[in-house]
Amino acid sequence: MPLLAGAADSHLTFHNDSNHQINFGYADKQRGLKPLIVPSALIATGTLLHFSDAKYRLNDWRSEHFNYQGSLDDYLRLGPVAAVYALNAFGVKGKNNLGNQTALLLKTMVLTSVVTKGLKNLTAVERPGGDAGSMPSGHTSIAFAAAQWMHREYGERSTWYSVGAYACATTVGVMRVAKGSHWASDVLVGAGLGMLTTEFIYLTHQYKWDREHLRNFDIFPFQLGQQKGLSLVYHF
Repeated sequence: MPLLAGAADSHLTFHNDSNHQINFGYADKQRGLKPLIVPSALIATGTLLHFSDAKYRLNDWRSEHFNYQGSLDDYLRLGPVAAVYALNAFGVKGKNNLGNQTALLLKTMVLTSVVTKGLKNLTAVERPGGDAGSMPSGHTSIAFAAAQWMHREYGERSTWYSVGAYACATTVGVMRVAKGSHWASDVLVGAGLGMLTTEFIYLTHQYKWDREHLRNFDIFPFQLGQQKGLSLVYHF
């Protein structure tokens, strides 16, 4: 069946055979909603805290007893990413091959950044210092997205990989609050958001970034008048 109907038809006809069905490639379908419990709880807790006076009391306590002014959080948020590629370099294989790991990571980082930025603009919450863009914490959402990614790739090998990843992400969140860059509520919501976006990417990823599928790609040069370029073709 052709992908598009003839020119005389006014509608589009799509493939409906077994090779072109749209389906989820999630490898952990049997887990059901279990992976969503913790991130949902974090977002709910952060939202409740946001509308509570407790977030102001926490910030006051922080400013008196726990004030951090470094920049380690800027680098530590990508700690799990560096760890995963280091493990690959030393021959410690994760759940997926390097191609799929990278594709999953890139999609996760893009989605997390877009959703976080959108929510910042939507909520328009002021930071403790008065600047805009407080809710949710972007550093924390990226850190926990990366930690969830590492957990998905190496958590079944050893729980300590997951513990290390989440500890790294938690440290980033604590630093963001300690610097006065965010309210505690921003960090909680950012953590849950990062984990949820990662789960969504794993749910929808098609796991085609391996040698078997990449062999189906062809690259051809083309020239159309004065225009020259390359065309990418994938054979189903």
